[in-house]
Amino acid sequence: MNETELRDFGGGTLSGLIAARAGQAPGNVALVFEGTDYSYGDIDAATSRVAAGFIALGLQPDQVAATFLTNRPEYLFTSWGIGRAGLIGTSVNTGFKAAFLVAPIERAEAAVLVTERRLGEALMTVETFPSTLKTIVFIDGVPDRRPAGVEVVGWDEFLAAGDPDTVFPTRGPGDTGAISFTSGTTGRSKGVVSPNLMGLMMGKEAAAAFRLRPADRLYTCMPLFHGMAQVTTGVAALYAGSTIILSRGFSASGWWDEIRASGATQSSALGSMLHMVLAQPPSDKDRDHKVTRIFAAPAPADILYRFERRFGVHLIEGYGSTEIKNCIYNPVEGRKIGAMGKATPSSIIEVHNAEGHRCAAGQVGELVYRPRVPNIMMKEYFREPEKTLEGMRGLWWHTGDMATEDEDGFFWFYDRTSDRLRRRGENISSMELEGVVTGFPGIAETAAVAVRSDVGEDEVLAVIETRGVEIDWPALVAHCAAKMPRFMVPRYYRAVAVLPRTPTGKVQKNDLRAQGLTDDTFDHVAAGIEIQRNV
Repeated sequence: MNETELRDFGGGTLSGLIAARAGQAPGNVALVFEGTDYSYGDIDAATSRVAAGFIALGLQPDQVAATFLTNRPEYLFTSWGIGRAGLIGTSVNTGFKAAFLVAPIERAEAAVLVTERRLGEALMTVETFPSTLKTIVFIDGVPDRRPAGVEVVGWDEFLAAGDPDTVFPTRGPGDTGAISFTSGTTGRSKGVVSPNLMGLMMGKEAAAAFRLRPADRLYTCMPLFHGMAQVTTGVAALYAGSTIILSRGFSASGWWDEIRASGATQSSALGSMLHMVLAQPPSDKDRDHKVTRIFAAPAPADILYRFERRFGVHLIEGYGSTEIKNCIYNPVEGRKIGAMGKATPSSIIEVHNAEGHRCAAGQVGELVYRPRVPNIMMKEYFREPEKTLEGMRGLWWHTGDMATEDEDGFFWFYDRTSDRLRRRGENISSMELEGVVTGFPGIAETAAVAVRSDVGEDEVLAVIETRGVEIDWPALVAHCAAKMPRFMVPRYYRAVAVLPRTPTGKVQKNDLRAQGLTDDTFDHVAAGIEIQRNV
């Protein structure tokens, strides 16, 4: 990448991009939240204040700062300030509690955690924070109950400690910007170490796929701890000089009302959200909005056609992963409904057979990836060199997804090669889920498999080996709800005396998936058992 291209990216860092946009158009609106506008000049200044606060804590470049926050401007200012301070960011899912909450903090070796009072109860489920964590910053006042063993600081105190004349460290496109934890398939989640340029390239290519202009206003209600909100919307808007419209969260009944009131011209959604919005009663206001395009994945053909006809918008699909960013988009012009789309300009994508050779058009194989320029895919799995090498065997990144490529260069999703679970936009480690369920008295072993949901993506079925022991289903659901994030709690449960196994003792999950939901399956939703959110 030459110097001219790097200047286009603010020198290859998000901090540089924000400063560049603030220099070009300081008064243009960069962010809107609940009726308050923040200009590009405002967000640049806020980013510097937060960065100075981190440096005043004594943090050094390449130390890790974690965010555990709901959607609000301070989340973005903190995330951007982490980069400007030369730190590495890691985001914690607000659905986490107990061991799930502490795991990314511990594994990333975070030195500081920025959070808020409404998540205080979740923090109190952590028995002991890791020794690397020295400080917790509360952005809305220090609560009466506070975690033990760490220094607790209020937001105003944190910002006031920063020197306005702080000189920030120089960072480049290849320096590490983030460690993002993505769920494993049969193992624990892995930390994806991402260089600074990776997020910027993803934002640039999203802006091109969405045809963003400075006048566009991008609405998102997706949680900021996910890349879809913070990068596919946030960085794309910053790259294009557009406006981010941030919402606290999704409401199927109020989604269009909020979009309409905000004046948004574009939005994003999970496939399950499309189902929920379509299920709302038709209204004479269904087309009373300014939205032209919505990024939605996945969007099955029947849902896509119904959604577009009813609301008068164009849905854009795509494909990507935490390790390689979004690397496929279905183009606005000449799209093929049902396809994932075509490779982005920075991506080399092929479909390979089991021997590692490229498949002929229409032949099913594994989707593999290479970048065309440096620093736009993950560097490694944090402290897991063997897993890194396994994913990069043959000098291709192996996605674990089966696909075909047609004669026109469009890729079509076929199936997954693993026991991966995905629910409501969240990847779930089957091993971690099974470990929690098996911790309930009377359960010998558990196999978690995906079953189809009535709103797209997956629901989770836990098939339990009991060896004849009776299980109290409501008590098991309560156990799961107390120990794991809400999105991970299985909806369905079935008891079997013995799980089906291969001659070598491996559980045959394909058989369990094929059996699906049987008459003796327990459904906690049908039973009226509600699972509470953290917030």
